[in-house]
Order: sequence, then C-alpha cells, then structure tokens
Amino acid sequence: MKRLLLLGHRNKPGVQEALEEIKPWLKERAEVEVDLNFRHCAEPDEFDLAVVLGGDGSMLRAARNLADARVPILGINLGKFGFLTESTAEEARDVLSDVLQDRCSVAERMMLQCRLLRDGKCIESAVGLNDVVVSPRAMARLIDIDFQVNDQLVTTYRADGLIVSTPVGSTGHSLSAGGPIVYPGMDCFVVAPICPHTLTNRPLILPPDTELKFAMDHVAEHPAVTVDGQVTMELQHGDRVAVRRADCSLRLVRTDRRTFFETLHNKLGWGGQPAYVK
Repeated sequence: MKRLLLLGHRNKPGVQEALEEIKPWLKERAEVEVDLNFRHCAEPDEFDLAVVLGGDGSMLRAARNLADARVPILGINLGKFGFLTESTAEEARDVLSDVLQDRCSVAERMMLQCRLLRDGKCIESAVGLNDVVVSPRAMARLIDIDFQVNDQLVTTYRADGLIVSTPVGSTGHSLSAGGPIVYPGMDCFVVAPICPHTLTNRPLILPPDTELKFAMDHVAEHPAVTVDGQVTMELQHGDRVAVRRADCSLRLVRTDRRTFFETLHNKLGWGGQPAYVK
C-alpha cells in the first residue's frame, strides 16, 4: 500500500473542504498522513507521494521542503492560477486513481540554490524552484547590480532589480519582466533585468553548470534577495549573492492530461489569433 502525505495551508480557502472530500476515499486505498502547516521535511523513502492541496505558492513551498527526500509531488489546484498543478479539484479523484495505479510519469525539474555571502562566508542559503529576485526595498528606485558568471564580470545592470529563474520559473516573474518562455524539461538559467535603464540590456539564457554572482555596492538603501517570493534575505553593504544549480530537483507527477502548451493556452491565453475584421 502506498504512503501518501497530504499538504496544504490550513487557512487557505477550499483546503479543508477538499481534504474532507478526498481523505476518506484515499484512506481506503493508501496510508495517509496530513500536514496543513508545511512543517514536514520528509526523509527518503518515508512517503511514496506528496499531494499538495492549493495553488502555485503551495507547490513552491512543498518543492523546497521535500526536494532532498525526492518525494514525487502531485498538485491539486485550489488557487487562482495553478500553473504547476496537475489537477483541478473536480478531477482530483480520477487523477489520484491514475497515480495510485501507476498510470503516470515523474518528471524531473531543475531547482536552484541561492547563497548569501558576507566576508567570503555563506551566512544564509535557500533552494528554490522558480526564481531568485534581487531588488531594492523601496520600489521605483534604480540600483546598480554587478553581474558575474563564473567570476567573470558580464555587465552592470542599472535597473529596478534582477531575476534569475529556472525553466519552470520562466513563466512567472521572469515572463512579466520580458524574459522568454523556456520549456520546463530543459536545464538552464534565465537572467532578466527588471525595467533596465537602457535599451541594450536583454534577457540571457545560461548553462545550468554556471555560477552566477551579484554585487550591489553603490546603493543608498540595502536591497533584498527573495527566493520563490517566499524566502527573503536582507543584504548589507559588501554582500554577494551566488546562485547555482541545486543538488536536489523537483520530482513532479504528470498524468499527461494536459501538455505544457495546452497549459500556456489555458492559463496565459497564449496562441490566439488577432481579431481581423472580415
């Protein structure tokens, strides 16, 4: 019998209702443990599957908590967007039935590690699935960001901030900053400046085995770095931010009910034709 971990935010709308709906059904088919506080950091082989009740934010939190244990994750969308989730609440039983009978696949998705360096030492670190964002705490304030790849200076961005995303994160904050859509099965980094104060700065796509570093030594106010929009590290003068590929990866359960391009069409309204006058 498979061992399942049900995850979700206790106070998020719809989570308690969804739990009451699927938990009794699941307990007839699997061993079930519930964590509605996202406190569980699983050990390897402790669970066969984690089922996340929520939206993309819940999926990002689960990916960070469970990546080291390599627990496959299935998302059931109860949020507004649900780009990372595999199922709607209405489809949940059918999708879970497919997964419990092994009518599914597990896709590996690249994650990143962000380290805050102070006086040459790492004082804080976090893994993320989507992106790392460096920006000033005061909005509408330009900052200068010295950007290095493998300790070689690439350029100095003068912008509202800078985003480093994975392929999964390319359809998030990076996309809104003008970055490209990257197929999620690829391994690479996307570097996109936020509102750059020049016409020559453009997004970069870099190999996954590079280490990216940022320095912001000439700012009046200390900026911050945010991982997946959920983990924030405050920066001081002289700090460096280093980003590289994480040793762990997300194992995402797929039932192939929708392709990546169908998700783009449905969630982002992509691929439509102009409304020509006949």
